[in-house]
Amino acid sequence: MKEVQIALLMGVSLVCYNANAQVSEEQQQWVEQALSDINSNTDDTKVRWQYSQYTVMPDMTRVEQFNASLPETERWSLVSENGETPDKKRLQEYRENQQELLQDKDDNTHELAFSDLINLSTLALVGEEDNRVAFTFTPNIDKLDNNALTGTIYLDKSSKQLRKILISNTDELTPAFSVTLTKFELELGFDVFEGLVMPAHTSTTINGTAAIFKSLDSIHKVTYSEYKRLDKPQT
Repeated sequence: MKEVQIALLMGVSLVCYNANAQVSEEQQQWVEQALSDINSNTDDTKVRWQYSQYTVMPDMTRVEQFNASLPETERWSLVSENGETPDKKRLQEYRENQQELLQDKDDNTHELAFSDLINLSTLALVGEEDNRVAFTFTPNIDKLDNNALTGTIYLDKSSKQLRKILISNTDELTPAFSVTLTKFELELGFDVFEGLVMPAHTSTTINGTAAIFKSLDSIHKVTYSEYKRLDKPQT
């Protein structure tokens, strides 16, 4: 369950430290441990989950359920689309699409750990508010110009657990031929479920063009809920 999508919300008032202050060894360890925890908590070989996923796209709302105790090809199920219960034909299409996605993942992709998004050597302390500590960093996103991106990671002040990762562009991006992104914003929110930090929501905002005239404007939001921790897989 290492899914990465796109959005940014920067209205946080930070105090107590100057921007871009050098991080201490202890602060570096806070961030490294927080990222290690979320990677471990979302690793199916270490802990399995059941949860609901609510997705909002420009032309669709969708509710799905995930159950890691089922065979890999059956873990995702479609609950509703645009508030309607899917018929047998749509359920069959959904299952076939899930199998195609799984095959494509096996053949052409690899899962991206949350820590892979962050160049830890670039961490800089921004400051703290009542209950969070913030660090800036240079993102590490394949196929994008990371020099045109900026990121902020937020930890809970007392527990040092991960609460949010924000990434946005500072200049135009050209991820593919004839594609230009004028706005790229990513928000990954996290919370504690059954005692473990897990993804709570993601939000993606893209503005741009393809082949000059085609608009790529899009907002994509996903909320995760009803987490239930299942038995650890047998080894």
